[in-house]
Amino acid sequence: MGPSWFASDRGTFPDQQVWPPTVREEHAGISTQPFPAVPAAPLPPRQPVPAMQPLGMTQESPAPTAGVPASAPAAPAAPVADDAEPDGAAGPADPAPAKPGRTALRAVGAVLALAVAIAVPTMDGYTTYREARPPDKIHTFAAGQTASFKHVSWQVNVEVVDSIPNTRPTPPDRQWLKIRITRIALDQEGIIRRVPPEVEVRAADGRVWKVEPLDDDLPLDAKDYRVGAPYHYNMVGVVPRALSSQVEVYLRPSPARIIENESVEDMFKRSAKEEELKDNVLRFRR
Repeated sequence: MGPSWFASDRGTFPDQQVWPPTVREEHAGISTQPFPAVPAAPLPPRQPVPAMQPLGMTQESPAPTAGVPASAPAAPAAPVADDAEPDGAAGPADPAPAKPGRTALRAVGAVLALAVAIAVPTMDGYTTYREARPPDKIHTFAAGQTASFKHVSWQVNVEVVDSIPNTRPTPPDRQWLKIRITRIALDQEGIIRRVPPEVEVRAADGRVWKVEPLDDDLPLDAKDYRVGAPYHYNMVGVVPRALSSQVEVYLRPSPARIIENESVEDMFKRSAKEEELKDNVLRFRR
């Protein structure tokens, strides 16, 4: 074990003055004299802050200062530019209320802008629709007349019947129509255009009724079609009994062309080049 901390042979240190510091001998060129304090200018007296007044109430003017008579008129304020803010203002001044005439013009402008915003897409959509499906071209034929159109001849026969086998009875104010459509290919192109037509009946007042296919005797294979041979579509429909002898048949031939042994790729390429639309309608009078 080493010598004890409290052993008598350890050296002792005399007391030294720490604060305030002792006066030391000054050498030439060295001075510890502090710089003299320079008194600052006195602060202006604090002005009392006026109390906040409720909205709608005016604040009383402060009391007149000493040496200024109370009746002395206030000096005119310097003109302030329109875009300058008054001293002490927290933000821009409230805008002046709009005049009634200007408000009406703004309202009319907003209505016109809304009308244009609605009309532009509507007209664009209508134009696109008309380009894809233009108005129908109606071809009218007399009762019993044969209509030759696009390499195919069509003939329509309408029969009023009381009932159709395997169907529900109709209400007393309704009437069944049995429609027989005869189709004859005038050449080989007429056989290629063998897609079934769309058929409907219309009244003079514009009302339309759909016609449903019942059966047909068309060959299943294209090779069995014969040019000049009649083939039939049998269809049925229900119309108001009062109009059963007046409604007319409207037949829309399909412009589709079915070519035997044609690949799907070639069919799409050919269809893209063919611009024939379904805008031709054959009207058969009664």
